[in-house]
Amino acid sequence: MYFSTKSKTSILLAAIIVAAGTLVQVSAYMGGEISIKLNNTQFTQLNETGNYQIKVSIDYSVTDPSLIGQKINAVMKVYSSDGSLLKTTSFPAGFPVNKTDETHLLTNIPISPAQNITTETVFTDLNKTTPHMADPIKSSEITPTLSD
Repeated sequence: MYFSTKSKTSILLAAIIVAAGTLVQVSAYMGGEISIKLNNTQFTQLNETGNYQIKVSIDYSVTDPSLIGQKINAVMKVYSSDGSLLKTTSFPAGFPVNKTDETHLLTNIPISPAQNITTETVFTDLNKTTPHMADPIKSSEITPTLSD
């Protein structure tokens, strides 16, 4: 019987998993299960605290029907104008995904309104380990305009 190198590796991996007596769920990241589009970004001063709130509104559409009704997560990273990461935020317990919808990510950050910032948002599995899309969506460099 002939086995390719790929087949031999798969058989060996399956044998190791069976021999260890461990049930392992393996899933491949295909990318593109969810399409997202930046809808709006707001930068608002929070009272006299010196903190500002960044709110990113994302429109999304699910292309993989098996995800509808499942809980997923979204991760937003905020970068300063020099590219350094200022803050990462996500949903504490994820959110249930619909076929199409809008979601909002919020974070508070002590930052000067004179600084430019960029956000990067990606939808992930509930544990924030596997992305459900090919590329993160980035806000263009935001010159924070204070909204009321």
